[in-house]
Amino acid sequence: MLEPKLNADGTLDLGTGNESVSLTAPELDMLLERLALLRSQMKEKVPEVPPAIQGVVCNPAYMVRTDNQTKASLLRIRHAGFGWLNFEIPSHEIINMKKMWKAIADKLDLESYSDFYEAERQQTDKPH
Repeated sequence: MLEPKLNADGTLDLGTGNESVSLTAPELDMLLERLALLRSQMKEKVPEVPPAIQGVVCNPAYMVRTDNQTKASLLRIRHAGFGWLNFEIPSHEIINMKKMWKAIADKLDLESYSDFYEAERQQTDKPH
């Protein structure tokens, strides 16, 4: 098994036994992307049911781009470890998600907080 170690200079050492390789952040990003691509091609697929929650990214930055021709959207969510994750959402799933988020907002009675969130949104320069 590879043993990762974060160095004081911001690089990461991946070692196995007496051998190790040092990676910069961009090199690690490229390795993670390659590993994810290879993982998607493995015979043992990612489980359909999510595992128990072990860690949560709170209030991640996100961006949405829409395509008027296909009626799909590109949802980009920033993860501090994996970088920007990209998801193409087809139109029928956009409608399903709209219903789901509306039901969640109603259940949590978020309409009463809408003025608070509007003021907060106006004060920030970062992506949503």
